[in-house]
Amino acid sequence: MLCGLLTLMLIAVSCSTEELTDPDEETVDLIEEEVEEDKDSEEDNAEETEDAVEDENEEETEEEATDENEGTDTLTISEEILELVNQHRQSIGKTALIRSSAADELATEHSNYMISKGAISHDNFGDRFQKLKQEVNANAAGENVAAGYPTAAAVMQGWVNSPGHKANIEGNFTHIGIASIRDSQGRYYYTQLFYR
Repeated sequence: MLCGLLTLMLIAVSCSTEELTDPDEETVDLIEEEVEEDKDSEEDNAEETEDAVEDENEEETEEEATDENEGTDTLTISEEILELVNQHRQSIGKTALIRSSAADELATEHSNYMISKGAISHDNFGDRFQKLKQEVNANAAGENVAAGYPTAAAVMQGWVNSPGHKANIEGNFTHIGIASIRDSQGRYYYTQLFYR
């Protein structure tokens, strides 16, 4: 499943309830417990692919990229994204999101998966939502993905300029997971995973 907004070779995508059942939809970004989950064959086979990706993927994470500045107050790109998301939410009267290690882990797996495919997607979003339900009692989730943006500010601007992505950022969520991982060419793949 692939939905996207292509702007000068910079790509951002948000996941939607409709997208899980209708690949042509591009926005609306909540999944509630009562929504029927899509169990197509693509999702069934992807878990094996994700396991293989973890073993084979030697891409540099944003944390590794900033290790050179150890001892300074430099933020990782994911930390910058979190700050920008919460600044935006607070500017419209919303509460700040809490970073979740469970969601971070799922976001990292998905960014590595997208790198292995060389394309952004919401493949297996239903599985990620199920894991969040099991691990942290989530009852709603949303996801933004993107690739190619060189900085936190650039990817955040891309998401805020897109109604579907902006709806997730401003949504009725309490927690967020973020992964910003570079492929072997240095191109970032981003996943934001929201839940409440």
